[in-house]
Amino acid sequence: MRRCVRELLVVLATVGVGCGSPDANPAASTSAPLSRAAEPRDVYRPPADGRVTVAQVEMFLSVLDRVRLNLRGERPTPGSDPLSSVPADVAAARARGVNVEEFLWVKERVLEAEAATMTARLNASALTMLEKTLADLKARRADAADEGSRKLLAEQTAQFEAEAERVRRESKVRESDAVRSNMKTLEPYRSRLAAAQDALEKPR
Repeated sequence: MRRCVRELLVVLATVGVGCGSPDANPAASTSAPLSRAAEPRDVYRPPADGRVTVAQVEMFLSVLDRVRLNLRGERPTPGSDPLSSVPADVAAARARGVNVEEFLWVKERVLEAEAATMTARLNASALTMLEKTLADLKARRADAADEGSRKLLAEQTAQFEAEAERVRRESKVRESDAVRSNMKTLEPYRSRLAAAQDALEKPR
């Protein structure tokens, strides 16, 4: 199933700043700080079943809250640099001492589950609209005054019925057990996720 999701990233960052101190050893005075690529990466082994826990959802939301506060200037991440390429949520995760690799894995699962939920809702709305349109077309066809009008309405009805059948087939496609489990886990947090997303997209 095609999934379209909106990324929740903004460009903020933490960048280490260092300078060499005078030393008899020339190498010491010209040494540069380690690049981000040279920094040790967090290690995280995702669960085999691909399911997020309530604790991981709470962790994810706490990082988004930190990003929101950073954007509003209420609690800037120490050492943040607007010119850095480090995503804002990664910088916030590091500042909170969160395992970045785990955070990114949870983020992928959240976006995956949210996309599945959105698709299901869109399909349900589309099907409701199509069924109402079909009922109207059939009623108009029954009351049509001439054969030409009835033929035109019959053609339109066939087109809408084909589209309705396509939506029904798509709606019957089952998500994986992991995605459906994550959708259920995220359900109590849906309002908080929506509020966090809105705050990140429209910072005040």
